[in-house]
Parts: sequence; structure tokens; C-alpha cells
Amino acid sequence: MARIRISFPETTLFTHELAVRITDLNYGNHLAHDTLVSLLHEARARFFRMHEMEEGDVDGAGVILTDLAVSYRTQAFFGQALRVEIGVGSTSSRGCELLYRVTNKKSGDLVALASTGILFFDYAANKVVTMPPRFASVLAGN
Repeated sequence: MARIRISFPETTLFTHELAVRITDLNYGNHLAHDTLVSLLHEARARFFRMHEMEEGDVDGAGVILTDLAVSYRTQAFFGQALRVEIGVGSTSSRGCELLYRVTNKKSGDLVALASTGILFFDYAANKVVTMPPRFASVLAGN
């Protein structure tokens, strides 16, 4: 079976820590795959908030996700602290690829790598728009 290959960049734009809750577990008694996606969303929302932006309003543009890829590496269990780091992959005039590295804070073990494609979107006009300069500045590390 071919595995998805996701490479995390050297530069991290944002780090968020959280603990695995009892409600985050699946029938195997470890972090559920759908919950991991929700944890990525939480980290991404906090990344936007740190820069005084919202996914629904970045200087008038919203964000729409175009794709998601996750490569699970090891299990995470109830009570473990996780670190979610966000970096940037490819960029275009209308969006970018956000990359995520999820690790066990205590052991440093890699739990998952993930990627989401985002485009900037005018929901009123129902069309893709250019990336707001303020967000491009954040990606550039300014």
C-alpha cells in the first residue's frame, strides 16, 4: 500500500498544545482519526486568532478548505499532551498549503503529519479571491 508523503518545513509558524480527552478516543482506546482532524482545525483557528484574524474573515475574505491529507504515525492516548505545529508548504496568489506536525509533548514521538489546502473565498459572491496581503505577510514571517 502506498503511503501519503508529507514533509514538514524547517520553519514553524505556530504551535498549540492540548491534551487528549476521554471523548477523543475510539473503540481501540486511542485518539480517533476524526478527532485528530478536529484538533488540526482547533490549532488552525488559534493560529488565525493569534494574528487577529478569523477563518471566516481575513480582511473580508473567508477560508475554504480544498483538501486534507493525514499520515498517522503512532497512537495517542487519554491524558497525553500533544503539540500541534503549523508550517506552510506551497503557496499561490489565492491560497496555500498548511502543514501540521503532531507530536507527543513528553516523548517527542511523531503522532501524525497532515496537510490542508486552503483558498480564500468570497462567500457572498461565491468565488475564489486573492490571498489578503495581511495573511501573505504572516506566511512570510512578518
